[in-house]
Amino acid sequence: MNRQALALFATVVSLAACGRAQTRDDAAAGSTAAVDSGTTPDTGHAGRTPPVTNAPKTIDAVLAAHNDSLMAVPGVVGTAVGRCRGAPCIRVLVTRTSDELRRRIPRELEGFPVQIDVTGPIVPR
Repeated sequence: MNRQALALFATVVSLAACGRAQTRDDAAAGSTAAVDSGTTPDTGHAGRTPPVTNAPKTIDAVLAAHNDSLMAVPGVVGTAVGRCRGAPCIRVLVTRTSDELRRRIPRELEGFPVQIDVTGPIVPR
């Protein structure tokens, strides 16, 4: 390629990558310039960003959010993420079970099942 062809090619590539935002007039006229250029159309909400949809929390995030309140229940010695009937669940480890303990520990947290496991006291070796 000669220099002129190379310069023309570089110009075309840089212009194609640049794109342009769609104006309100273009949007009102039904122009597809924004779609063709890869930019988003101006929606008339200057300065505002579109709302972000909240993805569901992971089981680790749910356990982290509720760990302190679970550990505050007398008799609870630990918490963990585990599997219950083949599905992810939150396991609460207790020294012994009682009706009071079962009332204070929810059956589910933010859609994840909670299982109580009696482990007895946990002590370091």
